[in-house]
Amino acid sequence: MAALQRPAIPAPRIFGRPRSGRLVLYVVAAIVVVVALAQVNQFSRLTSTGYEIEALKRERDVKLAENHKLEADVASLSSLARVDLVARLELAMHPATRRLYIDVNHAVPERQTLPTRFLPEAVPAQTPPQDDAPFWKRAFHLLLPF
Repeated sequence: MAALQRPAIPAPRIFGRPRSGRLVLYVVAAIVVVVALAQVNQFSRLTSTGYEIEALKRERDVKLAENHKLEADVASLSSLARVDLVARLELAMHPATRRLYIDVNHAVPERQTLPTRFLPEAVPAQTPPQDDAPFWKRAFHLLLPF
């Protein structure tokens, strides 16, 4: 038996003709550069946002300090001793020498009158079941009192 010599079959090309290594290198380098630029852009935006937050925190602290200063000024300007001093010195006011009493011919109200928004809400009183009600209604009312 004689063996036949066949030439080797060339491997099938899956992607067409072979590409050069330079083109692949350029594509990979371009992808790396784009990813690096995206990361730099993201990091710079993050950093600038951090600076803006710090600036806003400083501005908030300045406003809080100003608010505390204004509260202290209001407290000092509204003190009774200062009001008396300004009334005497700047406005030339003096304490009353004569007191006037007025008689009111009305009875004192029985309770302190309040605006209706401060009054407690009226809760309707629960009526107990009548004795002439059936037994099952009285038992139901004892179990669930509403």
